[in-house]
Amino acid sequence: VVTDNLPAHKVDGVKRAIEAVGARLIYLAPYAPDFNPIENLWSKLKGHLRAVEARTAEALHKAIAQGLSLITLQHVRNWFTHGCYCA
Repeated sequence: VVTDNLPAHKVDGVKRAIEAVGARLIYLAPYAPDFNPIENLWSKLKGHLRAVEARTAEALHKAIAQGLSLITLQHVRNWFTHGCYCA
C-alpha cells in the first residue's frame, strides 16, 4: 500500500492492519506531486487563498469555493498525464 505522510496514515493501527493481510506499507517522499497528483490541486488552491487574503471565516469559505471552481477538468487531466498515470 502506497500512502502519503499524513500523520493518520502512520499510526500503529494502520500499519498493523495493512501488514495483517500480508501487504506492505510504503510511504511517499514528503512532497511528491508526481506520485500524488492531488498535491497539485492543494498547491493551486493555497496559491489562490494567499492571493485573496481572506480575513474572516465567511470570506475564507467564499475564497475556498472560488478557488475550487478555478480547477478545471483540463487541470486534472494535465496533473495525471504529467505523473504518467494515463496517456
